[in-house]
Amino acid sequence: MLKNCKSGGVLAAMLGAVLIVTNVAPASAKPAVTTQVKYYSVPGKTAHALLAYMQRHGPNVNGSRALASATASFRYNADAVTANGCRLKNFKVSTDFVITLPKATQKSTMTSSVRKRWRQFVKHARWHENHHKKIWMRCARKIERAARSMGPQNSCNAAWAKARSIVNAELARCDKLHAAFDRKETANAHTLPLIAQALRAPQTPYARAAMKRALRHSHNRVSDINR
Repeated sequence: MLKNCKSGGVLAAMLGAVLIVTNVAPASAKPAVTTQVKYYSVPGKTAHALLAYMQRHGPNVNGSRALASATASFRYNADAVTANGCRLKNFKVSTDFVITLPKATQKSTMTSSVRKRWRQFVKHARWHENHHKKIWMRCARKIERAARSMGPQNSCNAAWAKARSIVNAELARCDKLHAAFDRKETANAHTLPLIAQALRAPQTPYARAAMKRALRHSHNRVSDINR
């Protein structure tokens, strides 16, 4: 079973996003969790310049720019035991995460207050994306437990179909958890010092409104299944 899912939460603070790719294969590989952290360069020495650049050049997720993002690749491994029907035995989940965060390139030219606000922002962005990771890890463990509790099915096609329904249901539930988390983050975005300072910068009312609109929350998931 091959399943591709995209989940993106665009929130006021970090436009946090999650991309999920899942694959079911024989249980030859041991389950593991890996996390890779990547950075993209952000020029600018004022809060407004930093935020404006990230809004234009941050990671592209589901057609929208993000200030930070998280990508997860799930691999589902199981042995198909065909005695008395078909049962998926030793169902395991392996997950690889990639978290992308902003990295300022002009720290030395920032004022001490902007540097402090930037550090706070990046710390919050890292926490936000790691929280998305924790949500998906809890969902992965629930998928694993539910799949392991499956009884034997009439055929292996039926067993994999049931496993797919478990995956679909749990991913849908997880989408709601991500969306609820991002809505809460969006509501509190103005409390982040860097965001607050950026929105206070001298600019036209239209530009300020446009910047706020770019920080609004959105969420969607697209899936494609092949077996």
